[in-house]
Amino acid sequence: MNKTRIVVGVDGSGHDGPAVGWAATEAVRRGVELRILSAYYRRRSTPGPSGSHSAESHAIEAVHRAVAHAREIAPGVQVRCQALPGYAVPTLVHASEEAAMLVVGNRRDAGLPVLPIGSVGSQVATQARCCVVVVRGRSDPDAGPVLAALDDGPSASTVAGHAFEEASLHGTQVLAITVREGGGAADPLEMWRDKYPDVPASYECVAGRPDEVLVQRSRAARLVVVGPRAHGYQGLMLGTIGTRLIERAGCPVLVAR
Repeated sequence: MNKTRIVVGVDGSGHDGPAVGWAATEAVRRGVELRILSAYYRRRSTPGPSGSHSAESHAIEAVHRAVAHAREIAPGVQVRCQALPGYAVPTLVHASEEAAMLVVGNRRDAGLPVLPIGSVGSQVATQARCCVVVVRGRSDPDAGPVLAALDDGPSASTVAGHAFEEASLHGTQVLAITVREGGGAADPLEMWRDKYPDVPASYECVAGRPDEVLVQRSRAARLVVVGPRAHGYQGLMLGTIGTRLIERAGCPVLVAR
C-alpha cells in the first residue's frame, strides 16, 4: 500500500496546536495529505441546554478548528478531517493502517476520550502500523540535529534508517548515541551513510543513564528517534527509555516502526 497521508489526533482541549502545526508542516514538506481525526464517546443526551452540546458536536468543532490552524501554519496543505465515534486508541490505530505517520500531542492531564494523551501516545506508539510522533517540547525548532537513540536491540537499524530519512528531509545532520557503561562500540552508521551521502552524521557511545543522557541531548535537537522493544509473543512495548522521552524530551519524539 502506498501510504501518502499523515494523521494527527486532536481532542479540542486547546492543547492541539503544536501537534497540528507540526503535522501540517510535515505534510507539506513530504507532499502528502493531512488527515485530522477526533474520537468521541457517545453519551445519552439530557434534556435542556446542557444536553445540546453533545460529544459529537464538540469533536466536529475541534477538527474544524484544527483544519483552520493547519491552513494558517502551512498554507496549501491538503487537509481532510473526521470526527468518529469510539475510543482514542483503536480509532488512531485503525487510521494508522493507511498512514505514513501518526502524530499525537502530549497533554498529561486530559486528552482524547477515556485515556490521558500521555497514555494514548504510549499505547498508540506500540500498536500503530506506522511511525508515531509525539509532539512535545520545542515543536518547531529551526536548528539542531536528528537524534537517534541506538541500543543493541534489533530495532537499532530501523531507528538509524528513520533518523537519516528525517535528517535528509529537514536538511540537517544525524547524531546517533548509544548509552552504556564503559562505552566503546563500533560505528553502526556505515550502511546509512552510504545510502544518504548528503546527510552529515556522527556517532557517540557514552556512559550514563540512557534516559537522562537522551533527555538532556534532546534539548538541542529538532527530533529524537527511538525504537520500541519486542515483548514476548504479543508484539511491542515502548520501554523505559521511550516512555521517559515521551514524558520529558525537549523536542518531538518519533517512535520508529
